Amino acid sequence: MSTNNVEPLDVDELIKLVKTNLGRWNANAIFIIDVNFKIWGRKGEIPNPILNFYRKFPFQEMHVGDTLHNENTYMMKVTEKTAVLVRMEDSHIARLSAINLKGRINALSPFYTLDKQVEEKKESKLNEVGKTVKRMW
Repeated sequence: MSTNNVEPLDVDELIKLVKTNLGRWNANAIFIIDVNFKIWGRKGEIPNPILNFYRKFPFQEMHVGDTLHNENTYMMKVTEKTAVLVRMEDSHIARLSAINLKGRINALSPFYTLDKQVEEKKESKLNEVGKTVKRMW
């Protein structure tokens, strides 16, 4: 049995976890993304112009808990390789829910399971590149 096994991932549970830790407000949308801006899970919709707004920021340079705001949406880095995008009813509620979520960031520790899967996908791609290089020689 391999020691590199990754726990099964239930993205719906991660979305529920975020929803629970926003405070008393309901989110219109919650997206779970990784460092490559791959969307792992979603509840609701966030328009493409808003997604593109967040794509231009250097995710790798952010620290866990850092938050970017754009009107009634925000992106918070949850782990080194994952973040959540949240859309609320209005900008005031978005800022309040971001404060609540940041204050409860330790409750989001199950996101590290997703972190492990993002790492594995990177390693798999690197291994494929290595195999291709070996075949070329």
